[in-house]
Amino acid sequence: MKDTVMVFTSKSLETMKSEGGTGNWAGKEDRLKHTKWVVATRNLKSAWAQGDEPHGSAFLIGRISGVKAASGPESDRFVVQFDRYADLSIPHAWTNNRNPIAYTSLDTLGIDPEKLEWKDFPVSTAQSPKGGPAMEMTAGVIDQARTMIANALSI
Repeated sequence: MKDTVMVFTSKSLETMKSEGGTGNWAGKEDRLKHTKWVVATRNLKSAWAQGDEPHGSAFLIGRISGVKAASGPESDRFVVQFDRYADLSIPHAWTNNRNPIAYTSLDTLGIDPEKLEWKDFPVSTAQSPKGGPAMEMTAGVIDQARTMIANALSI
């Protein structure tokens, strides 16, 4: 049974925390809602890659708590929310799919959730002026945004 969505992401855990999950994925909402786990694998090949895990390695697993529409211009995409997570270190986990999301199972990946050290994933209860979740603007988030803008503009 394919109970897991595996994503190929350039985002760090800190960015996922600020965004309330991992996104913005072009997946089928019904299919995403019927998965129990999300496994994040590292994409180091984008210009704005965060994190230092080896390219293609699985670095995080989350227990899915919901799926929400992404905000902004990518409102046809989804953010996979999770309430608990554990660190992983599984080299070469990404299967080189052209699509950055793939459906699989924990058995296929060799992951036993009972043997992991789980941590609570922070859920933001603050609201922005527009009624959505507020983004915590920490120095780290601001530095990441500056780096991403500089890379995008090649400066």
